[in-house]
Amino acid sequence: MISTATEADKAQIHDITARAGVFSQEEIDSVPAMFDEYLKYGAQASGYHFIVYREGERVLGYAIYGYRDLTDGVYDLYWIAVDPNARRKGVGRKLLTACEEAVRAEGGRMLIAETSGTVEYASTREFYLRTGFVNEASIRDFYKPGDDLKIFVKRL
Repeated sequence: MISTATEADKAQIHDITARAGVFSQEEIDSVPAMFDEYLKYGAQASGYHFIVYREGERVLGYAIYGYRDLTDGVYDLYWIAVDPNARRKGVGRKLLTACEEAVRAEGGRMLIAETSGTVEYASTREFYLRTGFVNEASIRDFYKPGDDLKIFVKRL
C-alpha cells in the first residue's frame, strides 16, 4: 500500500537508502536531512513530498518528489529507492505511478529524474526507460570525471 510517509518511517527509509548498494555516504546522509525538513515544514513548504510503499508496518520502498521552482508544472523525482529484498516485485513501478498521479493532480505536466551515468546506475537508467522516460540530456563528467549526469524526462 502506498501512503504519505510519517515520522515513524524515518529509520526504515534511512535503512533502505543505506542498503541500496549504489548511494555514496553523502547521498545516504542527505535523505534524513530532507526527511527532517519534510517533517518540520510539511511537503509544500519544504518542497519534498515523501511517499512510501508498505506491507503492514514494513516500508519496502520510498519516493521523494517536488515542484521545480521557476517552472510551469515541472516536478523533480528526487529519489526512488526499494529495499533490496523487495526488488523486482513492482514496488518501484507502483511508487513511480503514485508520484505521477500526484503530480498530475497538482497540475504537473512533466517529471524529471536525474541520475548517474556510471555502471552502478545502469539498472536505474533502464527502469526509467522501461517506465516511459526519455533520456533527454547528458552532461559528461558532471559529478566527477567519468561520472556523467543523465537527465530523464517523462511528459505527463
